[in-house]
Amino acid sequence: MKIDRFAHYRTLTISSLLAAVLWCTACSFYSTAISYCTSVGIKWETSGVSPSGLIRQQTYARQDGAGNQPEVTLWQTYPEQEVMASDNQKMNVNVVAVFGDCGDISSSMLIAGAYPARSDVSGCAVSTGLAFSLWGSTNAIGMPVKVEGKQFYVRGTFEEEEPRLFLQAQAESEEPLSNMQLTFTGPGARERTNQYLSSAGFPEGRILDLTLFAWVLGMIFRLPAIILAFGILGRVIMYGKRLCHYPILLAIYLLMAFGILAGLWFCIDLPKFPSDFIPAMWSDFGFWGNLFEEQGKNMVSWMTAGPAFRDMELWTSSFMAVLLSVCASAFTAAAAMLVSIRSYKRMIFFCMAYTLTICLISFKIASVHNMTFCKAMYLMPCLWICVDFLFYYLKETFAAADGEGRVLDEEKT
Repeated sequence: MKIDRFAHYRTLTISSLLAAVLWCTACSFYSTAISYCTSVGIKWETSGVSPSGLIRQQTYARQDGAGNQPEVTLWQTYPEQEVMASDNQKMNVNVVAVFGDCGDISSSMLIAGAYPARSDVSGCAVSTGLAFSLWGSTNAIGMPVKVEGKQFYVRGTFEEEEPRLFLQAQAESEEPLSNMQLTFTGPGARERTNQYLSSAGFPEGRILDLTLFAWVLGMIFRLPAIILAFGILGRVIMYGKRLCHYPILLAIYLLMAFGILAGLWFCIDLPKFPSDFIPAMWSDFGFWGNLFEEQGKNMVSWMTAGPAFRDMELWTSSFMAVLLSVCASAFTAAAAMLVSIRSYKRMIFFCMAYTLTICLISFKIASVHNMTFCKAMYLMPCLWICVDFLFYYLKETFAAADGEGRVLDEEKT
């Protein structure tokens, strides 16, 4: 008996730890992927927009009183550019010329300093891989470096093994950059992108709006929480059916069930569905099929034009987030079936143990990688533990009440 109990708790502990580690790691990849979905991407194969052309457009827009202008970042990758340190140490790296916010292009964590601002044409940011190759250390702030013969000074270092360098293009440059990121406030990003390009007189390009993709990815990332939610709903419904013949008990139980559902709604924290993708008429049954087909074709078209490093980081992070979330869901379901709470003390202990474990894992991952806070990841397992004890308590209480009622009936007879 002791051996069986030990094996039970060992399996529960291993399943819970694996679920927590996998879910936290998935959260890190999800955070990276979702950071690339906040702006609309535009790609030109043979043309683009120059920094000077963008400044002219923004000046005309302000003079005309045009409102709701998006935040714009231009960029282009120049592969195999020669970079030389002050000691003549050379290597070929990928140089990313940006005109705008470098944070729109890369989600890599800054370990020191900052990316160069749009007006900082003499500054640059280097990856940790490049810094270590040139100077033997990641502490490279203020170090001079020449890119194709022109000197820059390191303003920041970001976490990335591949040698990469970010610099700002000059505002007066007439050289077109082949990529643009547009950040809008509010819905309708794709339609507003087309309107912006048309009104600005910029050439048409391939457009990638990842609003729907971000929602789908958010739902998959919360799959462990969704599994727990369905498990809780199933237990609420099944237990309610048993009390159908006891009106008073059912009325009391409905109040408890309402509290459970309220807690469930608070804890699960599902992403809001984008209003742009809701059909005007619910009778339009072909809307969803056409929508996902169009989104799929758009992504394929975008990738066939030649994926940039930003695209590869997006798809890699998304794939890993999906894979790890599915694996975490399997271990979460296994741990949930093994949980058996029979006392207040055990309920409190299990909740505190899980909360401490998930916080320690989160802090460890967040110290070296991007990681957003997801309420469902911290609260849903604790809600499952509390609900498990609640149903055990109700079962014991109702069984005792039913037994006392039978004894009284026997005494009367």
